Amino acid sequence: MQKIIKDGVIQDCDLNWIQDQEQAVEALAGDQKAKAIIPLNLWLDDAHDTSGVAGIWIDSTESTEPLAGKDLSELAVIGLNFLAFADGRCFSYARLLRERLNYQGEVRALGNFIPDQQGYMLRVGFNGFQFNESVDIEKALLLHKPFSVAYQGDVADPRPVFARR
Repeated sequence: MQKIIKDGVIQDCDLNWIQDQEQAVEALAGDQKAKAIIPLNLWLDDAHDTSGVAGIWIDSTESTEPLAGKDLSELAVIGLNFLAFADGRCFSYARLLRERLNYQGEVRALGNFIPDQQGYMLRVGFNGFQFNESVDIEKALLLHKPFSVAYQGDVADPRPVFARR
């Protein structure tokens, strides 16, 4: 079973990130619905009953705009898929989910990101990390929170360091 880092702890990944559209439709019809993280476009499609899914995932080429006005509280996780580690759009999406859409569940990084990025990802709202299988999760955990103090505010505490004294 694949492992993830969630809230600073290594855990078994009990949810299935379904990347193939056909497999996602099959999961909605089967008994794996409650463990499925399905594509955003399928969740928005009224042709399928997506109630009860564990979560959705969004590619960095997509947008969080379709989520405005939707009830996100039913989703345990929203995954943001990094197509390349140099693609920073998912950083913006995480912050938008937390600050504008007030999403309180797990925001999970998926795909092609590297362990060194975790510190910055935490600051914009990520709290779950599902690395590619080539990444040593134990070593990645060592990089989970590389900074003890940040000068700028973030989603957890928007005050700059001088205001936190």
